[in-house]
Amino acid sequence: MKRIGLLALILLLLLGLAYWVWQGQEEYKDSFAEVEHTQFAVENAREVLHKIFLADKRGNQALFEKQDDGSWTYTNQVTGKVFTPSPNAFNNLMETIEKVRARNRVPAPSVNSVLKGIGSIGVKVELYNKRDEKMRTYYIGGPADAGQATFAVMEGAEVPYMVYLPKFSGSIDTRYTTREEALRDKAMLRLNSKNIRSVEMEYYSPEQRPYSFHIDCNGGEEYELRPLYQMPNGDNVAKGSVKKEYITAYLEEMEFMGAERLIYDAPLRDSIVKTVPFAQMRYEFKDGKKEQLSIYPVINPSYDRGDGRPGLRERVIRYFVDRDEDHFYLAQNLVLQKLLRPYDFFLVTEPPQAPQK
Repeated sequence: MKRIGLLALILLLLLGLAYWVWQGQEEYKDSFAEVEHTQFAVENAREVLHKIFLADKRGNQALFEKQDDGSWTYTNQVTGKVFTPSPNAFNNLMETIEKVRARNRVPAPSVNSVLKGIGSIGVKVELYNKRDEKMRTYYIGGPADAGQATFAVMEGAEVPYMVYLPKFSGSIDTRYTTREEALRDKAMLRLNSKNIRSVEMEYYSPEQRPYSFHIDCNGGEEYELRPLYQMPNGDNVAKGSVKKEYITAYLEEMEFMGAERLIYDAPLRDSIVKTVPFAQMRYEFKDGKKEQLSIYPVINPSYDRGDGRPGLRERVIRYFVDRDEDHFYLAQNLVLQKLLRPYDFFLVTEPPQAPQK
C-alpha cells in the first residue's frame, strides 16, 4: 500500500508539473489589438514586451531591450552606446504603452493636415514580444484637442486618432522622447553593495591625504579597514576599533547616488580632468570589475565677500564627478558628502587620557 501511495503521489506531482509547463506556454492573446479604443496599447507591457524601438525625424533612435535578469538597457542606435535607462523616463514610457487609449478619429477634413504633421515631427514606435515578433508599429504626433490629447496613427492606416492617457492631463508625445539626455540614468552610482569586494577613497591635498582609506569586504559585516597613508611622523591619523555598522551604512549609500545632471560638454570635461582631483573613489566588485570616480570641487564664486575674508556661504557646494568620457556629472555637496568620509569616521577613537597626578 505504501508503494502504491508513493507512486500515486509521484504521478500527481508529474501531472502538476505538466500543467504548470502547459500554462507557461499558453499563447498570449493580444486582445487589445482587436479593439479600436485600445489598438495602440499592449496589455501587461512589462511582461509581454522584450524590445521597444523609437525613431524621430531628427535622426535620433532609441532601443530598449529586456535582459535575462528582467532589467532593461537603453541603446543610442546612432552611436551604439549602451546605458542604463532613466527609471522615470522608462517608467513613463512603459505606463503610456500599456494605458494609451484612442479617444476618437480625426475628422475627415483634418486628416491630411494631421498626417502631414505626423510625417514631419512624428516618432515611430515599434513594439516586439519575446520571440522578436513585431506587435505594434505606430506614429506619435504632436498635441491635439487643446493639449489634452495627442495625434497618432497606426502604420498602414489612413485615419489618425486622438490618443490620451486616462487620469493624465496633457499631451503624451514627450513620453516617447528619443533624446539621449532624457533617456539616460543620471545616477552616478546604482549598484548592489553586497557585490562589492573593496572600496577606497584617496584624498589628494596634503592636509586630507592621511584621511584616505581602504575597505575590504570579507562577507557579512566582516571588514578590514586601513589608511592609505600615515602622518608625517609615521603614525595613523587616528586609532581605535572599527565601527562595522558605519561601514555597512557607507556601502549602502553607494547603492544609489544621484547627480544633479549629466554634462555633455567635452571641452569642459577635458579642462577639468587635466587638473588634480580633490579625491578619487575606487571600487572593485566580486566579479573583478573595477570602476573609479574622480571628484573635482566647484568653488562657490560668492564664498569670498570681496574683502578677502570668507563669508557665510560654503566654499564648495557642487562637484564635477568623472567616470569616463560618457559619464561626466555635476553633483551637489549635500549628496556627495555622504561618500567623502575620513578614515577616522569608521573608528571608535580612543578618548584622551587624563594626566596622572
